[in-house]
Order: sequence, then structure tokens, then C-alpha cells
Amino acid sequence: MIDNKIFSGVWFQLTWFSCVFGRDDWMLLTAVMIAFHYAAVTNLNAEFNRVWPCALIGIVTDLTLSLIGVFDFGDALLPMWMVCLWWVFPAALPRAFGFLSASWWRPIVLGATVPTNYLVGARVGAVDLPYGELTTFLILAPIWMVLLYIMVRVSDARLVPAQ
Repeated sequence: MIDNKIFSGVWFQLTWFSCVFGRDDWMLLTAVMIAFHYAAVTNLNAEFNRVWPCALIGIVTDLTLSLIGVFDFGDALLPMWMVCLWWVFPAALPRAFGFLSASWWRPIVLGATVPTNYLVGARVGAVDLPYGELTTFLILAPIWMVLLYIMVRVSDARLVPAQ
């Protein structure tokens, strides 16, 4: 079930909504949704081994962007809901976003659109963008073009085939 592309896509989207729209208020729901995923995988060690490098890349990147003033999360440099989101996205990479592995250019092209997620987050009050939407988008687009390419390659290299 967890390896089903549609199920994984729905799980990812619902967990994303819980993180971004619910933030700290929905942390229990977010934790349950994340725990469900990790309880449902067939090989927890392999999943963790595949996910943690991508989660670390994302957490360090967003933390750095917060430190230099691209993001303002208020009281936290990087809130817990954002850290949780970084354990969700890489989990969905080979499943809901498996099509990105089909060519070298797909993650680069889709990476250019990822900053729209941060703009949505800003619109719902999850993050402030001190440089404004357009400048933030222009900063994030090339970063995400590279990041998504790297994350897809790292995830693919660490992927253990289902048995």
C-alpha cells in the first residue's frame, strides 16, 4: 500500500497540508501520519537510510535560508513542522515522485516550480518572506533546481528494491 504511487501522493499531500496549514496546532496529526508511513514500509532501516540524507540536505538548506533572512518563521529559525516536512518529502520521492528519476532534466525543471510551495506557505501565514514573493522565488528557484536533482539522485542511489 505505502509503495502505491497514488496512495503515496495522497499521503504526501495530506501530510504537507497538516504541516503547512496546521503547523504546531496539528503536530499530533502530522506525527501520526509520519509514524504511519514509517510503520508501513517493509524495510525500516532501508527507508531511513534512503530518507535521512535528503532530509538533512533540506533541513540544512532551509535553516541556512532562515539564518540569512530569506525566511522568517517568527520565534524559531526552523519550526518543528518544517523539520517534519523534511522527513515527509524524501519518503515520497521514489513513490509519488518516482517519475523524476526517468531523466536527468525532470528534477531540474520541476525544481524550478518548488518555490511556489513556500509562496503558498507565506500566504497562509506559515512563513514570512522578508525579500518579497518575487525576489524569494528568484532566489529559491535555482537552489531548488539543484537540490531536487541531488535529492532524486541520492534517493535513487540508496533505494533498496522491494522484495
